[in-house]
This record gives sequence, structure tokens and C-alpha cells, in this order.
Amino acid sequence: METAFGVHETHREPSVEFLGVGPSPWRYAQDWAQAAVDRPEGLPLAPYEPEYDPEPPTDHVSFALGASLGRFGANAEGILDPSKDDLSHTLRGGILFLDGTLNADSSRDGLGHPATQPLHTSWAAHGAAIDPKIDLRTYLRLKFFTDVHRKMYANRPIHWPLSSQKKTYVAWITIHRWTADTLRALQADHLLPARTRLDGELDDLRATRDGSDRKAARAAEARFARVQGWLEELNEFIDTVQQCAEQGPPPTDSGCPEREQDARYDPDLDDGVMINSAALWPLLLPQWKDPKKWWKELATAKGRKDYDWSHLAARYFPERVDGKCQEDPSLAVAHGCFWRYHPQRAYAWELRLQDEIAPDFTIDEADSDACRHALFEHYPDLAEEIRETEDKRRERKRKKEAREGKPPAGPLFDRTADQQGGDP
Repeated sequence: METAFGVHETHREPSVEFLGVGPSPWRYAQDWAQAAVDRPEGLPLAPYEPEYDPEPPTDHVSFALGASLGRFGANAEGILDPSKDDLSHTLRGGILFLDGTLNADSSRDGLGHPATQPLHTSWAAHGAAIDPKIDLRTYLRLKFFTDVHRKMYANRPIHWPLSSQKKTYVAWITIHRWTADTLRALQADHLLPARTRLDGELDDLRATRDGSDRKAARAAEARFARVQGWLEELNEFIDTVQQCAEQGPPPTDSGCPEREQDARYDPDLDDGVMINSAALWPLLLPQWKDPKKWWKELATAKGRKDYDWSHLAARYFPERVDGKCQEDPSLAVAHGCFWRYHPQRAYAWELRLQDEIAPDFTIDEADSDACRHALFEHYPDLAEEIRETEDKRRERKRKKEAREGKPPAGPLFDRTADQQGGDP
């Protein structure tokens, strides 16, 4: 069972053990185990002769997209680390820009980059089984997110399709390579060049439309309206990307509070998919409705839908979050102002953790040294009282361990495997 599950996990993309696409024996293994448990007493165990369920063809396209974006190694290396692994062979910045105004065989957008060769190969092999009526560019723009990726990752997708209103333009970006400069790179490397191309085509069409060839002029007139529509959609997309990149998203409706300040979009992986995607809701709305709802919850911050623990909330609603940090020590810890607003509690926690973790452990924040010094200098009696309280707690713990015949646990990193309650 362990072996079968291990094979299954190496072929299941959301797993941390994922290496590449392949068949799975896990269904057979579960059925075999159930039959073993249910068999009559004395009946011999059935031989284990695994059957492998083939992977769906969409798994190959999904893996190829991840490899092109730099999330996975194309040769079964598993999950790549942008901080350590060489990603120069993948799409720059983890961005795949798709331009729906191009012909199916065009190489003028991201699908012309050498890094997307795995996508072309997988589509050539499996595209007919997935959807024989459309090409790779159309499939990735219009269907892949809804039909495959969002479901595969249980509505916490790792690749996001930033989309124009009609999904003519879609930029797939993987969150694990996202930086504060990603949206700027999207504009400079992809959106603005696409606009330059459309502007140039409109100039050519104007010249043809005003020429003496009446047949060509009529064709140019028809094409002109279409290209102009594409350009308007692209300009709106560029404006929305600019706003989200440099200011922040607008309110979702009249009942949604305005953000307190403009801020550059700079995601933090610790905030998770839900929070980080919320600030891009206008760009994700054409294909993914949930971020819009999540942004309203974040902006409103009421009841169980209060996300003020997140870095992103502090970025766009700094006054609200700071006020809560002054009241809630746990929130202050999350935002690095524990010592500033709760110095007595911070010192008590620090002493406790020196016993639990290591004798030289400190709670380090931007101004923690100054705050610690101020506590000792201005409130020495209080600091001593906190120290005495901790000493008494440690003494009670030692007496309890002695009564129970347990050796002193000591700091966490000095403990033996038995003391830690786990394996060496």
C-alpha cells in the first residue's frame, strides 16, 4: 500500500512528491486491501498484481504548462525552487502571454518561445483527445483553467490566467515566481508590444481603406473594426494591469470599502493563494469569480472573514491593521510589531521560548532591540518581575518532571528523540 501510494503521489501534480505524469496503481491497491480485510477467516490473501489506471490526457498539458513556466522540471526533477534552480530555459518571469488575435500557427506571442516546446509536444500527442475542434492557444486561453487547473488544485490554483474582458488576451503566471516586478514585466514585454503591433496594423488598414482599390478598401474597412475592437480590449486590459500593479484593486461594489492607500502589488507566499489572488480580482474575474468575493471580505474585515493577519491586508489597509495590532498581540506578532506594542508580553514570551527552544532565542523584529532596551532601562522592576515569574514557572516544571520520573526536557533543539516524542 505504501509503495502504491508513493507511485501515485509522484504522478499527482498537486503533491509535493510530484515528478511527472504517469499511470497510478492506487485504485487497484485500495480495492485489493479492502478485499484482504473483508475476506473470510482462513482464506489466503489474494496475490497483489497491480493494475495501472492511465492518466487523463489533460495531465500532460498541465505538466507541460508547469514545466514551461518553471514550476516543474521537464525531466522528472520534480518541483523547482526559483531561489536555487536554474530557470533560464523556462519562460521569463514565469509568464506565458497568449494573444487570441493571432493565427493558430503563429509564434508571435509566448507560444513562440522555445520554453513552450513541451506544450506543443503534449498538444500534438493529446490535443485530439482533449478537444479536436480547437488549437492549443485557444484551449489555454478559454478552457484549461476552468476545465482542468482550478479543479485539480481544489480552487487554490498555482498558475493564474490574468485575462482581458473577452479573454482575447490571457497571461498565465505562476505564483511561485511572482515578484513585485512581474506585472511591470507583463506590460513591458508583452502587452505594450502587442499594442504596438495592433496600432501598426490599423495604420496599414487606414492606408488601404483610403486607397483606390475599392475591393481592398471594403476588406480593410471590415478588418479595421475588428482590429479596433481588439485594441480597445487590450487598452482596457493594460489600464487594469497598471492599476493593480501600482495602486491596488478598486472596490468590488458600493458596499465594499475603498483601500486606505495605494500600494504596489508585491505578493507574499505566506499569505496563500486566496489572499494574493484577491488583490488581482479585476484581472482574474473573466475566468475566476472567487477572488472578487475574497477581496470584498478582506476589505470589509468582519467576523470570521477577517484577513488582517495577512501581509497584503497591511499593505492596502495599514491604519486598520496597525490599530488591531495594538490591541491583539498575536496579530502584532504576524506583522512584526510585537515588541513595539506589547513589550511586556514580548519579553515574557521570549523568556518562555528560551526555555522551550534555545537559551539564546530572541524575538527579532525591526525595532526589537531598541524596545527591549527601553523596557530594561525605564521599567527595570517590571522586567525583573517578568523574569521572576518565568523562573517560578520553570521551577514548577522541573518539580513536575521529577515527580513523574522524567529527565529534564531542556531546550527543544537539545532534546533527544524520546524527549521530543519523535524519531531521531
